[in-house]
Amino acid sequence: MSRLVAAVVLILTLMTQTIVVSSLPLLAGTADLMLLVLISWALQDRVKTAWEWTIAGGLLVGFVSALPIYLPLIGYTLVTFLARWTQRRVWQTPVLAMLFVTVVGTFLMNILTILDLQFVGTPVSFGDGISLVTLPSTMLNLIFALPVYLLIKDLARWLYPAEDEV
Repeated sequence: MSRLVAAVVLILTLMTQTIVVSSLPLLAGTADLMLLVLISWALQDRVKTAWEWTIAGGLLVGFVSALPIYLPLIGYTLVTFLARWTQRRVWQTPVLAMLFVTVVGTFLMNILTILDLQFVGTPVSFGDGISLVTLPSTMLNLIFALPVYLLIKDLARWLYPAEDEV
């Protein structure tokens, strides 16, 4: 059941990101809805499938984006690792953990993208990439972070009810 829900949620997230969210840019930056869903899922304490969601989400984004397929996989894996590590350390304030991992994860994903573009020969200035893409993307991700977190938290409670709720 949880794998079916994961497939539906990740495909709907990808469709929403590519159709709706990508058409709402701030300067040259857009929100990364898949990143926010994966962070939110990894921050749920009862969830055991965070790594499965990360691999599936990374593959989906890798297939539909112009980036090499390994870049979203590596980036999302690092962000999920950070989210799981933060969840164990800051377990009493998950919203703060969500905001922290969102900022760090957005910077990580955008810096990996800028470095990859420079590596393949695309003339992208690192300073312009940070100021025109990364900072606006971070702002948009922070705006969407709380609603996404609340939706994913409800989904996790539905899929993994606590022992006393059953």
